[in-house]
Amino acid sequence: MPTWSKYSTLFHSERFGYFLYSTMSNCLIQVDEPHYRFLQQLEMEPSVADNGFDTSFISLLKAKHILVERGENEKLLMLKQYKKNCNCYGRGDLSLTICPTLACNFDCSYCFENSQHDTTVMSEETIENLLAFIRKKSGAGNIHIDWYGGEPTLAFDTVELISNKMLAKGMKLHGAQMTTNGFLLDIKKIKALNDLKINSIQITLDGPKTVHDRRRKLHDGRPTFGKVLANIDQLMSSSYKGKCDIRVNIDKNNRECFPALREKLMKRYKGKKVTVYPARVKGEESSTLNTGEWAKYCLDLYEKYGIITKYMLYPKSNDTGLCIAHFTNSFVSGPSGELYKCWEDVGMREKTIGNVNSDEPLSNHELPVLYTVGTDQYANEECRKCCFLPICRNACPRKRLSKTETCTHFKQYIVQCMESTYDIFKTAETSCDLLNKPFETLENKGYRIIYPSDNE
Repeated sequence: MPTWSKYSTLFHSERFGYFLYSTMSNCLIQVDEPHYRFLQQLEMEPSVADNGFDTSFISLLKAKHILVERGENEKLLMLKQYKKNCNCYGRGDLSLTICPTLACNFDCSYCFENSQHDTTVMSEETIENLLAFIRKKSGAGNIHIDWYGGEPTLAFDTVELISNKMLAKGMKLHGAQMTTNGFLLDIKKIKALNDLKINSIQITLDGPKTVHDRRRKLHDGRPTFGKVLANIDQLMSSSYKGKCDIRVNIDKNNRECFPALREKLMKRYKGKKVTVYPARVKGEESSTLNTGEWAKYCLDLYEKYGIITKYMLYPKSNDTGLCIAHFTNSFVSGPSGELYKCWEDVGMREKTIGNVNSDEPLSNHELPVLYTVGTDQYANEECRKCCFLPICRNACPRKRLSKTETCTHFKQYIVQCMESTYDIFKTAETSCDLLNKPFETLENKGYRIIYPSDNE
């Protein structure tokens, strides 16, 4: 006899009614009160499934793994682990973050990099060895490059040289993005972006001028807001074909600034390929938002301002890697050819996994194993006990190794996130009504799927 899965959550929203959610199938179902009362009984006594109450509904519960047979959950977890391993350990495309220099012209209050005064720029010998490494690791797959630093525009000649050599050698450069503070992104560099296949630029603004200039100034103390904004203006009014993501690093000191800043920037770049989004930044412990505080902040952004952030969107299934540290064929290269598995390891000698200038570029296999197998949630006894494991993507390898913030925010805010999801759904439903498009209603059957499962 099938029983109620521990991965199923039944809840009542005072705003929107009755719902059923499964972390295993990642499916949200809205139900009317009779179905809700039946589900309450079913959760306590599975045998009521045989009393003839809405057989099609019972079939749906089984299909969405809300009712499961003995051993079914274990098999489903194994399947998710298998999918994740296939995604992470496959040799397909190559993802490479390149730091042409670790030097930076900014003195940000929260910067985690300890090597920004290192002015080393990648040499021609290192460039050639890096290209050989790329060719070997990319095989027949595509190549994705992320220009990082330090500040990559300080070594833009190197960015151009590496990109042009890759293209001249016929390498499959599928696309590239650049993470830059934007201060040196002048018109000459902007004109080169399309030819260099750089189709995404990330630039940070931390608030209005007074706030930004306090947090992100030059080493000599001069402000940067005006110059960065002017360069974004030039970028978005140029022939550049890519997009610009404006990141706002958020902590307790500037969290109130984001809504107004976002509104101004979205108006300024209306019709352009620009997004403005908040990102949690870790600085001094007293000012850093923890996982729960960050989740609450993102939920409040939607409730108060209608701002949808990635963090509060509907959960994603935990069957793929989260960052480059999880993937076998992903690396970070420093200016001296040193190789890492994580952006935040850059500049730390003890975290290098090899060097492209060596006969064997990859020499330290212990750290990649720790970052992948050693932090696998599906192999962790405590994680396997948790009903949120199928949607837990709080899997940063560095955090898991240090045992800090290893649990998903959904553990604390699953109901609020589901309510936000339904509110967004209702907006879409209203639009369909206005356009006379068919939309399944709750009244039809007493239940309806609000968000489909991963396998639909």
